[in-house]
Formats: sequence, structure tokens, C-alpha cells
Amino acid sequence: MFMKNNPDIQDKFGVFWYNDPELFEWSDIDFENKAAEFAASGINIVMTFSCTHFRWSCYPYWDLINERLAMLVKACHKYNIRVVEHHSSHLTFNPRDKAEWDYAENVLKVRKSTLTSFPGLREFIASGDPEIAPGVYLSSCRQIDGRTGEYARTSYHGYGLCFNNPDYRKRYFEYLESVYKTGVDGIMTDDVQYFGAGNACACKHCREKFKAEYSYDLPLPAEWGKFYGDYQNPAFVAWLRFRFDSTADFQQAVSDHAASLGYDMLRPNYATSTFTRNQTGYPFEKAGHLWSHVFQENMFSSVMRASWPSWTADAMHRRAMAEKFDVEPMSMFYPARYDDYYFCWALSRAWGHLLMATPEGGDLNSVEQKFYTFEEKNPRWTTQANIPAKTAFMQPRSSLDLAADAVEGSGRPFSVWTQAGVFGNLPFDIIFEDEPLENFQKYTLIVIAGATMLSDRQLDILKKYCDNGGRVLVSGPFGIYNTDGTLRDNPEKIFGFTAELNGIEPTGEGVLVWNDTKIKLPAVEESYFLSNITGDAQIIAETRDGKVLGISAMNGNFLWLAGGVRIRSVEASHYAYCISRWVNGQTVSAEAPAYAAGYIKAVPGRILELFADRVNQVSVAGGEYLTKLAYSKESGDMRIYLVNVENLLAEPPAKISHGDIFANFAENAAAGKKELFVSCLLENCGGIEEVYAVSPEFAGEKDLHFSVEQDTLNISVEPGTFAGYLEINIITKDAKDEYRS
Repeated sequence: MFMKNNPDIQDKFGVFWYNDPELFEWSDIDFENKAAEFAASGINIVMTFSCTHFRWSCYPYWDLINERLAMLVKACHKYNIRVVEHHSSHLTFNPRDKAEWDYAENVLKVRKSTLTSFPGLREFIASGDPEIAPGVYLSSCRQIDGRTGEYARTSYHGYGLCFNNPDYRKRYFEYLESVYKTGVDGIMTDDVQYFGAGNACACKHCREKFKAEYSYDLPLPAEWGKFYGDYQNPAFVAWLRFRFDSTADFQQAVSDHAASLGYDMLRPNYATSTFTRNQTGYPFEKAGHLWSHVFQENMFSSVMRASWPSWTADAMHRRAMAEKFDVEPMSMFYPARYDDYYFCWALSRAWGHLLMATPEGGDLNSVEQKFYTFEEKNPRWTTQANIPAKTAFMQPRSSLDLAADAVEGSGRPFSVWTQAGVFGNLPFDIIFEDEPLENFQKYTLIVIAGATMLSDRQLDILKKYCDNGGRVLVSGPFGIYNTDGTLRDNPEKIFGFTAELNGIEPTGEGVLVWNDTKIKLPAVEESYFLSNITGDAQIIAETRDGKVLGISAMNGNFLWLAGGVRIRSVEASHYAYCISRWVNGQTVSAEAPAYAAGYIKAVPGRILELFADRVNQVSVAGGEYLTKLAYSKESGDMRIYLVNVENLLAEPPAKISHGDIFANFAENAAAGKKELFVSCLLENCGGIEEVYAVSPEFAGEKDLHFSVEQDTLNISVEPGTFAGYLEINIITKDAKDEYRS
């Protein structure tokens, strides 16, 4: 029996691609050699990826696939490596023209395969409608587009199957049972999503179930246009909730089915960015209690050089989920070289994440072996690690999924403020809307941006939090929608005042004044402002022409910046910028997206500095670094992570591509020539006995000079110490030897 969440086990995921050679040519010896290679890299969990990912399109080959899986499992188990089988639960290729056939061929080409590798596969896909049970054809299980009443198309040029369809469930679970018999240790049923551009599913099973559970009728196609997108219609909002219910119920059924057969499956699961509308109803958070690991996919076509700020903010969400469900967070990257692998490795280490890295269609085991050598001597901290934060950003999940204007009104504002935390190296957590009051009270500051939909319970908790001495910083509109989508008047009245929210329109330059500090607020093209303020509230921010941008209430514990900060438009924050890697992926370039970091640091970043607790915030003089402080819950030791991000965020008109070299992380990169001065305000500086640094760039440990002044730990790092990544270990007097590297 393998332990799932033992902090003493240094889990490390690897990727096993089984494409044409593995499916048609490999012998037991080949599988065993690959397992030995994984073991040499420290990998003890292998997740499978395959050219047969769209498993229903490979229906005639299910027996062959299971045969090869069994060979992989046999080989990996010799080295105590667990195997997690991963495939799409329901997607199919269904090309309708040459361009869509070319798409399918390109996907297989990148994964080292072709349609002709599988005799009869092209003809099978062209027919696309096997009999999956006596008298039951696959087409009867497809998702239905509510706009047309026809099969819903996916973004992958095909169809998907409905999770509420009993025939689909029966046959798929029979297939899963055959997969389990190969001896796999885990299952990832991927792509549990609804497609049709958000208009699926409206099949008869969904219609009947929705009516039974929510008492509403789904409209027929003729009336669908009036129904879809009406976020103030309780029936439409209920249908959106129903889709989440359905996908989460399906994932629960997968777990229950495995358990009924006596299997205890690892169930890692992932999402890309969660700070966006979940249009497909993917049940990542809603089924969080089922997952053995939670991870983010830092997507294949996202350009690392442009995307790492948004990835870093999202990584804090995975840590929050992992903490909530007592599992480990992980990040999946698609590096292709030593330098981008090292950068991905450094990011994941600083985030407190497991790392799973693969170039699409292969692996980087030879590169990973070097870093495994470092990890053997310097084990990462697993579930015993804590990244201490006094500030939390409340994720506006309901607003993102169920309220109007989700991108500009919720996702973008939340990204702006979380990235202000990233660029300022502010330690922060993500807190979920449904948390009890006691969890909010762990923090001295709660930042709320984009939460346009809030329940009465959530508003009441925020009021009590302020009553008890906590501070809430709200950006933009909040709580203007009830949970059924209907409008709420004056959500702010629970905090002792009322105000009229105006906008969206341009506002001129202004200033925020708090005690003796003034922060200039540049003009904003799309902004809200307040008027007709009544009750116990004081103006703290306004434009030069007198428009009120922000107020303070509850003795300064409730702060509302309705406007004055750029939180709308694509230029407001950084995001996962994509250049397709499916064709000539390393050579195609594009102009860097709008550079938002300067504004974020100067305006929302400064506002956070004004109101956030600076305890545990790591500052570096002498360079530009992403920093994190962590401590061990068991030993009390601390670690500081430094990731050199200098020159890694391009400004237009500079060109960027997947081929960009991360010079600071290149093999044998020259170490920095500047002395670095690292400082951190700690709650308790007593008992620090030793400070030393480690890095994959040098052997052994390097002692660092340190001093303690009042509550601040100061550390100096000599020139020539490292180029890309440094890990500073802070040993305390009472630390236990077994937790030292």
C-alpha cells in the first residue's frame, strides 16, 4: 500500500508518454529500462500521457492500450513507482473538413504518431459512432447544444459526451474497471467539462435532472437566446450551478466506483488559471475533496517569459487548496531545454509546489537527474511547510462563474491585486468565499476585488471580521448581486453607511490620503466613483475635480476604493500569453503583450504596502528577485527562496517566443557580480544560530553572514554566489537535526 500524503515521502511526478514506439514496438525490457531511468531521477509517481488521449476515438484499440499499460505498471512497480493513468474521459475527434483533419494529424504528429499508425483509425473516426452496448451508439451520449438542439462542438474539432447520460457512464465505468485491472495506482479522468461555447448540455437527461433538482425547465432552441447570458434570471444562474453539480457528481461517481471495486486510487487533478470564468463547468474546486494532488497546468502554448507573474499568483491558489484538503500542490510545465527547465524548477520550489515537467511528447529525465542530486541532499519541504501570510485575497468564485461581466468585473480586478502582491513579494494566501469567520480572522488584511456576487452570510462574516479588528480592503463594486443573480441595493449598508456607485467612466488624477501618507492615483479610463454618501464614512481618495474614489468606515477597518485604480482592460495585468507550439513552436515570435508591472507596483502595490502587514516579507537590495519565506511546522527552521527574474518580463515592442533563453538559468551561467542584501521582518528573531545557502549551481553549503536588528533579519550574499536560484536556510536554536538538509 502506497502512502498518499506522508510528508516524509518526497513524491516526485514524472511523465510517461506512450506513443507509437511504446504502443507497437517496446518489449518488457524497454519498459523496465525506462522505469529505471525514472527511478534514477527520483521519480516515484508516473503520470501517463498518450497519442491516444482522446480515448473514445481509439475505441477499437482499448485492449492494446491496456496491454501496454500493464507492461508499464509491471516495470514501474519493480522500482516502487506508482502509475497514474491519464486520458480524456469523453472527448472525440470528429473532423468535418480538411482543416480539421489536419488539426488531428498535427496533434498526433507532436505526440510522435499519425492516424496511419493505427490501421482503420481514420475510417473509424470518420464514422465516429460505435455501438458501445447492445443497441446503444456513442452518438446518443453526446452533449447537446441548447442553441441548436444538435451535437455540441468542442474546441478540439469534435464532440463530447454527457456526464448525466446513464449509457455513457455505464460503458465508461466498465472501461475504467478494465484499466484498474492493469494494476495502475491512480486515475485521472481528464476533460470533465461541458462545451458548445458554454451552451451545453441540453440533452434529455440534463433537462430531466435539472427540472427535478431546480424546478426550472430548460428552454427549447427557439427561446435559448433569451435565456442564455441573462445573469439576472434565477433560472439561468441555477442552470450554471447545475452544470457544476453535474461534473462534480461525475467525479464523485468515479471515486465511488473505484472504491466499490476495492481500489484506493490516487486522483491528481488540475486546472490552468482559476481566476477566470469556468465556462465549461470544470469541477476542480467543487470536487477538491477527491483529489490526491492539486496542480496547475502552466499551459503548453503559454510563453513562460510573459506568463510567470500570472502563474505565480495562481500558484498561491493551489497552495490554498492543498492546505484545505491536506494534500500537496503541484505545477506542470512544458520546458524543452535545460534553462527553461531550471526556471520552472526554481519557480515551483519557491511556490512550495511539486514539479511535473515534460516537453510535449517526451521527457527531460537526463536534465532532471542533476536536480534530483540536489534534492537528495536538500529535500524540499512537503506538507509540513508553511508560507506565513498576514494578508489574504478572497477569491470571487461566485462572481467569476455566476455573475455578469466576469472578465472585466471580476477576473481582471482580482489579477491586478494579486499580481500587486506578487511584484511586491508580499506574503499572501487565497481565501475561499465559503470559509468560516475563524479562518478570516487568521489574517490582518482581507483584500476583496471583483466580488460582485456575495451572499448575505458572506457580507455578515466580513462585517464581524471588521468588528473584531480585521481590516477589509475592497476594490471596485462588491456584493451588487445576490446569489441567484438578482440585484442587491446598497450592500455597503451592513458596514454602517450608504453610497451611490457611479460609472463606468473616465476619472482624472487623484490622491489617496491615509494618515501622513499620500499616494498619487493616475487618471483611469474606466473607473467607478461614489456619491450621496450617508452614515459613518470618511473620504480617503478623490480626484482633483472632487469625484470620490474611496472611503473609510468602521474606524478604518473597512476601506472601499470604488475607483481610481486601473482594474479593467487587458493592459491592467499580466496573463498567460500564448503562441501556438503545435507548428514551429520554438521559432515563432510575437510582440510582448502590454507591460503592466510598472503601474501595478506604483499604484495597487503601494496601496498594499500602506495597509498590509509587512511581517515575513522578504526584500532584496541589489537585484530583482521573486522571494518567499517558509518555515517548517515541525522544526521551526526557516527558508528563504530567491528566484532571479531580472530581465525576464519583456516590454513591447520587444519580441518574445518559446525559444527565448533564460540566461540567468542557463547551464554554467555566470554568477551575479553584485552583493545582495536580504532582509525580512520576523515575528520572532530569537534563537537564530546559522544561516547558509544551497543551490543546484554549486556543491555543498555556503555560510552567509547575518545579523539581527530588533525584529529584522539581515543577510548578505557575496558576489559570485549564484545566477538563477538560491535557497537560504535559517537554522534556529531549537531545530531538530532531522529537518536540516
